[in-house]
Amino acid sequence: MEALTRLLTRIQFDRTPGGAAVAEGASVGLDTFLGNGVTLYPGVRVGEQCVVLDGASIGRIPISNGTTTRPIQGGFQDVTIGARSIVGANAVIYTGTSFGERVLIGDLASFREGCRVADRAIVGRGSMALYNCSIGAFARIQDQVHLVGDMIVEEHVFLGMGVVTTNDNDVYLTRFGLAAREQRGAPVLRRFSAVGAGATILPGVEIGEGALVGAGAVVTRDVAPWTIVMGVPARVREPVPEEWRRLILERILEVERGGQPAEAPPVQVDLLARL
Repeated sequence: MEALTRLLTRIQFDRTPGGAAVAEGASVGLDTFLGNGVTLYPGVRVGEQCVVLDGASIGRIPISNGTTTRPIQGGFQDVTIGARSIVGANAVIYTGTSFGERVLIGDLASFREGCRVADRAIVGRGSMALYNCSIGAFARIQDQVHLVGDMIVEEHVFLGMGVVTTNDNDVYLTRFGLAAREQRGAPVLRRFSAVGAGATILPGVEIGEGALVGAGAVVTRDVAPWTIVMGVPARVREPVPEEWRRLILERILEVERGGQPAEAPPVQVDLLARL
């Protein structure tokens, strides 16, 4: 702890007229706005035309109290915020992370060290991504979602409000050292999949490409691509209708080419009636 204290007290900050603290070794691109109370630690690079709102902390280091299970790596590493990205008020971004261009990070969101977020992804208010999470391009993560460490969320994945992911089925005994720690690993969400609000995804589960998980489901096993599952525990209801699949893939191509239509074409299948 003494070494950590020395490291932190040696940081030299410059204060901007707007009230942000920018550490020696951090950089800010042209036409970027830093709100009042923003803190940029050493190694942070914020790109051009970004907006970083009041109270955001970027580049902080992890700190252990000595009883954490996972080893903590000290010291400042590089952090990159891509051009034209938005960082919400009071968001906390740890060191050793990177964000692509036009990323939107909601107020109060938090990213632990090692996270990687690709271009144009959205992470909502109060959501948390633990260590080494990977979030693909155009992913949409709504408010108060919890992504466990080493999670993989591929491109164009949608996560509804309050989705929870887990990576340890044996915590009841392992937290006291009464059993070997054998994590099954973090869930994987393949591209184009969608998870409804309040769903829970258990360790080691893979949600297949284009799969749909109903709201409130508890997913205990892998979900096949382009399949609808619902319930506690989640069970297969039916395949994703071919018409939905076709429309989704067409829309993704349009979005990736730069088009953002204001209104989607009508889908002829009634989702609520089918489920």
